[in-house]
Amino acid sequence: MTSFHGIVLYTRQYKDNDLLVRVLTETEGLRTFLARGAKKQKSKLSAGVQTYTLSLFEGALPKQNGSLGYINDVQDTKQYTRLIKDIEANAYVAVIASLLDAAFEDGEPITHWYQQFVIALDKINNGADPQIITNIFEVQLLVPLGVAPNWRADPIDGNQVGIFDYSEKYNGIISENHFGLDEHRLHVDAKTIFYLRQFSTINLAQVGHIKVSNITKRGLQQVIDYIYDRQVGFKPRAKRFIEQMHSWTNQLKKLRRTDN
Repeated sequence: MTSFHGIVLYTRQYKDNDLLVRVLTETEGLRTFLARGAKKQKSKLSAGVQTYTLSLFEGALPKQNGSLGYINDVQDTKQYTRLIKDIEANAYVAVIASLLDAAFEDGEPITHWYQQFVIALDKINNGADPQIITNIFEVQLLVPLGVAPNWRADPIDGNQVGIFDYSEKYNGIISENHFGLDEHRLHVDAKTIFYLRQFSTINLAQVGHIKVSNITKRGLQQVIDYIYDRQVGFKPRAKRFIEQMHSWTNQLKKLRRTDN
């Protein structure tokens, strides 16, 4: 029997009353556990294995990668009330969880990412913009996902200051002096490029209140989605839900303007 801290990423039903629980642990990376009886109404495990709950678990770690561990008890459970009440915030956290699950192998020590995820949950729960927090993860997780755009400097002359655009051809930013070298550059505005460069290196622990206009937020998401679609080839299900939700919201706004 051992104790370990972890964040529940998702659960899957296993038999009538049991759950398979996917956990990002603090020191042992991503692991899957069997929680027997967790679906029973009076189970002592049920609160601690809710999605995006941070808990101190007691049980057994998997003996080898790909096998199951066991959760026998849960203590010191922390739940995030905003994620229960706010469906959009919950969906953005689901995007982060999906990307973490896709980026790393079982058992790979990723304590840094565990710590960043805990900070993200706290910040979103305390009112931070969930899209911006998610965008930071999306940009930084490109490296372990096998894509490492160069956000630092123009690869041709090393210039780090000035006006830049994103170029898939050069896998990152290029300065305005070299815009003519890529006719398919994305024509990204300066503010969006500024935030993308900041997001690539920022530590969430140092992030205060970030206020970004809706226009820049759309630009950030468009560039990030472009890179994921073209170079990663992975789109979390929660991202599709967010897109549908925003589409519904825009349609409602149009209807209200028409009615007025």
